[in-house]
Order: sequence, then structure tokens, then C-alpha cells
Amino acid sequence: PLDAVRFLLEAQALRGAADQELVRRYAEAGDQAAFRVMVERHGPMVLGACRRALGCPHAAEDAFQATFLVLSQRAGSIHKPEGLA
Repeated sequence: PLDAVRFLLEAQALRGAADQELVRRYAEAGDQAAFRVMVERHGPMVLGACRRALGCPHAAEDAFQATFLVLSQRAGSIHKPEGLA
């Protein structure tokens, strides 16, 4: 329970951080709270784009998940993290 509370507090503290700071923290240290904030911040936009492009809700959810899976694997290769959106 303390780990969960600590994680939520860390995510809360990062909500005002710039995208490039979040990407850096995740890419360099695997900071899960930073990744959570990126998903919270950009998730609605990504899901909306997937829904518009695919039309099928299930396919859109799969594409949404794939998008963030790729981000989790390749965060260190983003050359302009300030343009994450």
C-alpha cells in the first residue's frame, strides 16, 4: 500500500513537468510515474485519433495500446521530446 501511495504522489508531482522532462525521466531511469503522466496527458488525443482513423472501437483501443507500448520501448530514441504531442 505504501508503494502505491508513493507512486501516486510521484505522478502528482510530475503533472506540471514538460514532456521532454517526462520522456527523459522515463528513458533514462524507467520512471513509471513519468510514463503514467504522459499517458494521462496524451492518451485522450491518441485514442481520439485512433477512433477517427479506424472507426472500430476495438481496433482503436488496440492501436492506442500499441502506440504507448512503442513509446515505452523507444522513448530513448525520441530526438525532439518537446514535440511528443
